[in-house]
This record gives sequence, C-alpha cells and structure tokens, in this order.
Amino acid sequence: MFYFDIPRDELGRRLGKGVAEGTVTLIEGDDGSGKTVLTQRFTYGFLRNGHSVTYISTELSTRDFVKQMMSLRYDVTEYLLNGKLLFLPVYPPTARHLKRKKDLLRRVVDHADQLFKRDITIIDTLTLLLPEGGVSDKTAFDFLTLLKKVTLKGKSVIITADPGATDEKLLEPLREIADNYLIMKAEVSGEDIKNVIYVQRWKRAETEVSKIVKFRVEPNFGIVIDISSFAI
Repeated sequence: MFYFDIPRDELGRRLGKGVAEGTVTLIEGDDGSGKTVLTQRFTYGFLRNGHSVTYISTELSTRDFVKQMMSLRYDVTEYLLNGKLLFLPVYPPTARHLKRKKDLLRRVVDHADQLFKRDITIIDTLTLLLPEGGVSDKTAFDFLTLLKKVTLKGKSVIITADPGATDEKLLEPLREIADNYLIMKAEVSGEDIKNVIYVQRWKRAETEVSKIVKFRVEPNFGIVIDISSFAI
C-alpha cells in the first residue's frame, strides 16, 4: 500500500488508509468540487508516510503550490528539497493564454521515464493537458498503454479530470480501467458549501471504505471530515 493516512484527520480511515500499489485512481469533478485540495492532501499524506511523489499541475506555479500547501499546514518544503517530491507546473504564470493549444499529453507520454519514476504520479488536471480540438487516437492509446506499463511496475497514478471538458474518447476508457474512481461535487448545505466525495470504486483497500465522504477546508488545518456523513 501507498499510505496517505495522517493522525489529524479522518480521510485515511474513510478511504482505506491509502491506495494499493500498481493502481490508477480517477478523480472526476467540475471546477470548485475539491479535486485539487484532495490531491494536495493525498500528496502530503504520501510524503508523511515515506513515499515519493511527482505532482504535475496545470493550475499552479511552484510558488503558488508551496504557499497553498503551507496555508493548509501541509508543508512540503523539506520534501521538495530532498527530492521526495517533484512538482512540475505545466504553464508558467505568464502563459495562461497558451492553455490547451498544444497536445501536452503527448509530451507526458514521450517523457514518461522521467515523470513516472516515483512511487505515485499525480496529474492535476488531465483536462488542460489536452488540445482544444481533442486528443488524437494515437495519443489516447499511448497514454492508456503507458498507465498499464507504469502500474505493472508497482507505481500508482492519480488523475483528476473535469467531465464537462475532457475528451470522452480518453475519459470513458479511463473510467473503465481505473482501480479507484471518485466523483466529486460541491453541494449546498444550509448556508455552507461542502465538498462531497462519492466513491464509485476503491479496490484492494486495507480497511472498509465509506461510500460518501463530506468535508470542508479550513485554513491552517486542511481537510476536515464531516463525521455526520459516515456511510459504508
């Protein structure tokens, strides 16, 4: 197992303490549903448990990533310095207008040896790695084949995607091959908005996995699980 359980929150216990080695996890949700903060929490948990992580971000610069992690008390500075964490921003802050004009997923496939050598690779988000016209059949096939090769080596991959903006020719087979499949939503509860994880699949968990996990995000703490949402 690649563990992400930490003492200060309930997330690990709700999601089987970690992901099994050699698995693909797909996290699907619209903007604002909590995909990024969940992958950031996973990253911190993996690192705290001695695992290594490559984090590919289409949204944040390295500086923004570090500041955001520190604001949640997920300080990853030492892991960046000792090489346990490799953070790769896809777009420099001055080049946001270049988003989705090139098939950057092709570059991920072509540089797989460097990108997928750590225990866990996180791609947040897959959607913005794809060109506006849609991913080519060859690139989609090569990427899915790459995932198979990576997992056969015992590595794990976590991918986030926006269902409304991701090419179905890639997203649908990803749903089918994913060992772990989460759908995330932001839902109104009274005067608050809560992030909700709907667990569609979670294979080879070490402990029981909740089907629904509700959480909020608090500054200087991170993810806080709503204990009233406990459901197996």
